[in-house]
Amino acid sequence: MKGQNWFSRTVVSKQAQILLPAVMLAPIFILVVYLLFETSKLSMTKVRQQFALDNGAYSQMSTTSAYLNSVAMVNGPLPYRVMKTFDQPLAKQPNIKKNQGDLTVFDIFYKAGAFQAAGKKHNIGKEGAISNQVPKPEATDWQFSYFPGKRTNWNKEDPTDSFDKDGKYILTDKEIAENYFFGAKTLGIASIKEYTSIFARVGSIYNNQKYVYDTAINKSNLFRASYFANTKDCPRMTCGKQAAEVLDKYVMETKVFDIDKVRFYVTADFSKYRLATGSFPLDLAYSETIKTKLFQFAYLTPGSRSRLRQLGRGIVLKQKFTVPANRFNINLTERYKPYVRNTVTVTCPRGNNNCVWPNPIPKYSVKVGV
Repeated sequence: MKGQNWFSRTVVSKQAQILLPAVMLAPIFILVVYLLFETSKLSMTKVRQQFALDNGAYSQMSTTSAYLNSVAMVNGPLPYRVMKTFDQPLAKQPNIKKNQGDLTVFDIFYKAGAFQAAGKKHNIGKEGAISNQVPKPEATDWQFSYFPGKRTNWNKEDPTDSFDKDGKYILTDKEIAENYFFGAKTLGIASIKEYTSIFARVGSIYNNQKYVYDTAINKSNLFRASYFANTKDCPRMTCGKQAAEVLDKYVMETKVFDIDKVRFYVTADFSKYRLATGSFPLDLAYSETIKTKLFQFAYLTPGSRSRLRQLGRGIVLKQKFTVPANRFNINLTERYKPYVRNTVTVTCPRGNNNCVWPNPIPKYSVKVGV
């Protein structure tokens, strides 16, 4: 009887009313803890994978954007800014045939179509292209163009050759050389050498930029390295394989337009008193003088222009990932096939998304979103 009384008192006691439910609920609490832990682990895995995809895609496409901006820069702004330093005035010849105003060395090259200039003013003299204002940072069109009527075959997305009747590229204007003093032994030869040096260096910059771009983009090396660095759960050379296969389709290809046989018109100066006797042609073959053709600009291939239009609209990247093992021994990877995704765009302020050539402007930017 005593044992029964003790049991009855224990069951109905307040301590028993708390203890017994707690003992029964303990497995549920443990299960909840496990669920929270596994859910957190799953969430962290997806966040890490999403960050890896976003960071890798941004790194890869930023390299593409930087390359396109570099090519646009060497196509127009860089040589134009340097050529603006060719501001030495040209003296008028005696009995000048046609008064074209005060001209500079800049004008004799520009009028011949030796380079592009920016801005609305596309004439020569004090009110010409050399006096154009520097484009404002917010400008979406720097209006780069050759002198009106020159290089019309070049000023296209698919440029073609533009020779004179003798098969030469004319780089200084004959009419100016006839009416102004552009002496062969003095200002003329020195300016021709400087012009050649400028475009040879611009070509070297282009080649270096292309090498860096091709190395980083080859087989999506930059994307894979970034993805590996942020996940460490896959072999480095195969990290982000699914997304990398899409990025590999959007490599930009550019072609160089260079020149070899050229003609400069200079003024004949046969005495120290600058007794000009009219102009005469000075022909050069760059493949002989500097052992290579002279860079003028680089342009996008038709396939690259098509890819750029797609990048302007945005491309979708998807990447499957493996979920870590859990305490419930459920293969979530096989069951749910989880993946992360994003949308990448590379754009410039032009409808066809081609700001490389013609009318170059280095304003490509990258955006990565959902």
